Amino acid sequence: MRGACAGIGIISNPASGHNRDHFPGLRRQLDRCPGAIHRVTQSPGDVPAVLEEFAAAGVGLLVINGGDGTASTILGQLLERGAFVRPPLVTLLPAGTANMNAGDVGVRGSLRRAVGRFRRWTENPARPAERLVRHLMRVTVDDETTPHYGMFLGAGAVVHGTEYAHREIHARGLRDDFSLFLGTLRTAWGVVRGEEAFTAPTRLDLTLDGRAAGETDTLILAVSTLDRLAFGMRPFWGRGPGPLRLTLIEQHATRFLPTFLSIIAGRPSRRARAGADYHSHNAQEVALSLSGELNLDGELLTVERHARLAASPPLVFLRP
Repeated sequence: MRGACAGIGIISNPASGHNRDHFPGLRRQLDRCPGAIHRVTQSPGDVPAVLEEFAAAGVGLLVINGGDGTASTILGQLLERGAFVRPPLVTLLPAGTANMNAGDVGVRGSLRRAVGRFRRWTENPARPAERLVRHLMRVTVDDETTPHYGMFLGAGAVVHGTEYAHREIHARGLRDDFSLFLGTLRTAWGVVRGEEAFTAPTRLDLTLDGRAAGETDTLILAVSTLDRLAFGMRPFWGRGPGPLRLTLIEQHATRFLPTFLSIIAGRPSRRARAGADYHSHNAQEVALSLSGELNLDGELLTVERHARLAASPPLVFLRP
């Protein structure tokens, strides 16, 4: 390990999906990054002390070697605790089972290639690196005082598909990007076939920036601060200000398959844009009244009455 006073701080979660089988070699690579402090955490409880250490050392670039859940936990701690006077730049490495956040704003390629690319950049930081501004979602559930953070939230078929993936795909040891593709494909096929396991509706009442948007039986709800989701999907077409981008598809939406395909391709058809069964909005704050589960960056949250989503202050992500 080198350079305890330089400007790069790396946090690794060795239990993240792609770290599990290859962490010793990846750790050696990250330890060789010139001037970097590299800390390995075993639980979320380790994170606050590491962030305090990084802030005291003058870290200006925070590197997260973990999955979506790890990144959201660390960035949530960064935003909530205020260890840094000024938030550092952030670099995400694709070390999780699913790497939706890193796919949008992180270092591209497989984890091994991403780590190699990042290490080479640290050897010559004058090389160009892209800067991307994104927000997180601050999610509060019912009367809980501790917020959750994430960059993607889903309900309805999104939750049903997550449950299926945990039960039928991850349990068989498949935890790479292909497993995410299989889960998404199986969920879409279940919806098309009308299988109750995937189409059971979620009744929710939606409020956008204090304005009631109505109560619906919801087939799919997706909210994100990302520009692109897994596999390059861009399912949002709402206009107006607000970093929270929301798409809602009602239960029994007409011509689901062709309309859904147009939506995930980022080219919503006229039927989707007409807004009868398909809705997309941008907002600063979203309130949901429901009883059920939400998927926040792959983790399931149980909601009894309501959940509130608010955009965090912006963070700047550095992608070498």
